[in-house]
This record gives sequence, C-alpha cells and structure tokens, in this order.
Amino acid sequence: MAELIWSRRNFLRQTGAWAGAGLLQPVWPLIGAGKSIAAAYPEAILSIEKYTKGKLKPGMIISKDNADLVKDFSPEGLYVELQRGAQIKIADTTMAPDAIVAPYWVELTLRNRGKAVLDGKGQLWSPDGQPWIGGDPFPQPQSGLEAMWNHTWNITRYDDVREVALEKNIDSNGALVREGTGFLVAVQSVGRIVKEPKPVLSAYKNEHHRVVVTAFKPFDLYGLASLSTIYYDNSRLPDTDLYIPVLRRTRRVPSTQRFEPITPYGVLFVSDLGLHNDPLLTWSWQLVGRRPLLAPSPVNKGAFAPGADKESFTFVESNEKFPRSTWELRPEMLVVDGVPPADSPYGKKRMYIDAIYHRAQTADIWDRAGRLWKFLAFCICDTGITDNMGSTARMFSGSVIADLQKNYHTNIFQQPRLGDLDFRVNAGFKVEEWLTPTAMLSRARR
Repeated sequence: MAELIWSRRNFLRQTGAWAGAGLLQPVWPLIGAGKSIAAAYPEAILSIEKYTKGKLKPGMIISKDNADLVKDFSPEGLYVELQRGAQIKIADTTMAPDAIVAPYWVELTLRNRGKAVLDGKGQLWSPDGQPWIGGDPFPQPQSGLEAMWNHTWNITRYDDVREVALEKNIDSNGALVREGTGFLVAVQSVGRIVKEPKPVLSAYKNEHHRVVVTAFKPFDLYGLASLSTIYYDNSRLPDTDLYIPVLRRTRRVPSTQRFEPITPYGVLFVSDLGLHNDPLLTWSWQLVGRRPLLAPSPVNKGAFAPGADKESFTFVESNEKFPRSTWELRPEMLVVDGVPPADSPYGKKRMYIDAIYHRAQTADIWDRAGRLWKFLAFCICDTGITDNMGSTARMFSGSVIADLQKNYHTNIFQQPRLGDLDFRVNAGFKVEEWLTPTAMLSRARR
C-alpha cells in the first residue's frame, strides 16, 4: 500500500538516531516528565485514519470481506484468522503508558533506568550482582534479548496473583468439543515490590517464581494440579510436580514436554503461556524490525465489564471460534524473532513487543518446515480490581491460541470470580501455603 511508504522509510532512518522507543524524540523522558507520548511520533502513525489515508477509521469492523485493508500492518496470523471468519473492531490509538501496565511499575522502570546488567551468557542482574530489582530492565532495548527480558521479567508485574478462567476448545468445524475451568496462583521469589519480604524471598532466592495451576472441570481432570518452579538462571528448565487425584500423590515429571497440548483437544502448549513461557536463554533472539502494527486494545475487558455482549467487541465469553475483539494501531512495535532449542517442533517464534508498554500481546509461530503454525493473541485490560498499591490491576482478560494448520482454537476467558475463588494481585499469597508438593496435598480433592 502506498500509504505505508512513509513509515517504512522513516522507521529505517529515524530509529537509528537513538536506542529505544520514539521516532521524533525518545519516549521515556516524556513519560518521566508527565508529558504525552504523542510528541515522540509523527501524527501520521498515531491515527489509523491518517496512516491509511482515510481507508480505515475507528469504529470500523474488519472481516474477511475487507481484511486486505489491514494486511500490511497485521501479524500474519491475525490476517489468516480474519480470512477464516474472525471479526475485529478498530479503535483509536491509546496514549497512556500505563494502560496495560501497573502505574507503579512504570514509576519503577523510570527509577531503575540504566541499572540492568547482562552477563556473558545473557542472564539479567542488578549492578551489585544480585537479582534484578524490578521495573522493565531495558527501557531502551537495543537487542532482541533485551526486549524479551522486558516482556518476560515478571510477566504479570505483581508480587503474586491468583487468576480464574474458563477454557474452550473448538475444532475445525467450529464446534465446541471440550471446555474446562481452573485457577492459577503465582508468587514471585525475586524483584518483589509490594509485599514483605522484599525484594527477595530468602528461602527461594535461587528461583524466579513458582506457579500452580489447578483444574476444576471437566470432571476427568478435576483436582489435577501442576506446580512449576522456575529458576532465576534462565538457561535452566523448570521443575514440575503434579498432584494426581486418583493416586492422591504428587509426582515429579519431566519439564521437557513443553511442546505438547496441555489438555485434550487443546492447542495451548506450556511453552505458549504468556506468549513465551520457556527459560529465555534456551532460545536465541534477534530484533528484526520496528514498525507500526495492530495490537489488541485495552478496551478488551471481557468478563471484567459486566453486561457487555459480543456486539461490544470486547472479548466477551463465547462458544464461537472467533471471539470478537477490538484492535488499535500501535505506533512502534519491536519485531523479535526467536529460534527454539533443537527438541522443539517450533521453527521460529515472532514476538510483537510494544515499544512503549514493553509487553507483547501477539505472536506468530512457524514449524520447522517454515509453515505458519500458530497465532497467539493475549488481551490485557484494566480490570477495575485493586492492585493493593493505590490503583487497579492490569491483567489478562482473555486469549486466543490458534492452530492455523489444524484450524483448531483454544480460547481462554479470565474471570473476576469462579465459585469461592476470586481474581487477586499483590494479595500476600505464600509459597508454603500454595506452591509446594505439601501445599498441593493439603488443598487436594479427596
């Protein structure tokens, strides 16, 4: 499209002027001064209407009938999904730097600018050789690895979190073939900001975090729990323990099975959680581009906006293959390619990391033959629920994991509450009460 020539040429020329986000000037000094990020970008890439010379406007619906209008600035998987029946609504570009990131995390990123250190193998440290202290470590990423550290370091940006969710698996005919419910509890071991002890849980100082996932439904999985211990050394695979209800025992299982579906009929792998869930240094990373791209909008609140229906295009729960959602033009996205270890069936993962938020919400994955395999989209919103730091929690509201070769979907819808379990962050969850084999046994289905 001729309309995109400006951005392609200018991104190549302008981004060489300084490292980090911003074309006309760096973004983070503006954020630190409380000024609008608009000053860092030409007006032409802050408005989708101007970017496309009027062909697209906020409020327009994109479907298979007009998907070509967004092809040149979409993740490849999104374009395939649109051709197959997905629909998205176009929104204005969000200017707030804390729209999908906790406000205190933005302040911490500003406070700790320039302090992050990578050692010879790429492991992240504070200047004193201790674990990183918090905030995004590289506000001005100069490599794919630095951009990925920003995304993966404390993926939630909270000391602890409990999420509850519905999962729906849908086949190539659009039929709902299996659904489930469950919850997740995660506790950060290092880089703790809110809850004592901080910044490190001394008993777990060699770990990064622990996470346990427990299934409620369907009945054949009821009570099954999986505990992962993720180490600070990002070249080391996690330890995984299962609680198996039929045995009433916990068992250590291999962590190498990261590239297999988590549930029957599902297409979500352990590796896919949060868009990237493998130890960072088991992959190699390269920054291959920077350009405007579509990404999910913060208006995708899903169940955190009671009363909304699918016509709102806010990722409302549905048994349909393609939940309707809203997307916006982001002025600067870092395109980062990852090459996995030899035992992975993946050939390449392309992460689209927002240069302002330092978070990815979408990724494309290819197989080893070079064929597009998966598309991942994770929506993040302001949930309206306290973050216990004077603001409200920004968290995942839902996600789509699409196997584009099988034409299967796993769609996940986060919930404010399921039964007597509710969504919380910075709530003071304890490792000993939730995240050990003993804790799994004490909370287990009997």
